Amino acid sequence: MVFVVVAFLGLVAAALVHTLVDRAPARRTRYRVVEIWLLWFVAGGGALSAFGGLTHIGPYAPQIADSIGFAHSPFQWEVGWADIAIGTIGLLSIWNRGSFMTAAVIAVAILYWGDAAGHIMQWAAHGNTAPNNVWTIPTDILQPLVAVVLLILYRKGGGPRRP
Repeated sequence: MVFVVVAFLGLVAAALVHTLVDRAPARRTRYRVVEIWLLWFVAGGGALSAFGGLTHIGPYAPQIADSIGFAHSPFQWEVGWADIAIGTIGLLSIWNRGSFMTAAVIAVAILYWGDAAGHIMQWAAHGNTAPNNVWTIPTDILQPLVAVVLLILYRKGGGPRRP
């Protein structure tokens, strides 16, 4: 529970600090600020997603499943690799800001909003109030929402549309 909230706030803090210490010639222009925040939410979020994926496939996978209120199963292995894949795409967006960045935002939105729907259904239908079931819902909704909004602003501001 704490990790999810701290990780989200860490993305916000990192983007803010990066914005304040940025030395690029276009620093603090609207376009540059949006670019920095987008990179942190896509690439930084990607690193967090990959880390989360590793926890689903690593030696503590049963404890992770328990903390979500789920049974440890082979599906957790598959979810772990999906998180690692999405995380890798997010990290690669650092160097690929054209349509690749758009694909990364779409992928994280589909995965995280699908995760949020699943956590909400588990809570509503089965009373699953395990901390890592309930507390992931806000970030599963907010992180991709912020990325989508930032991507739209980035593209409107003249950001790369093609690789």
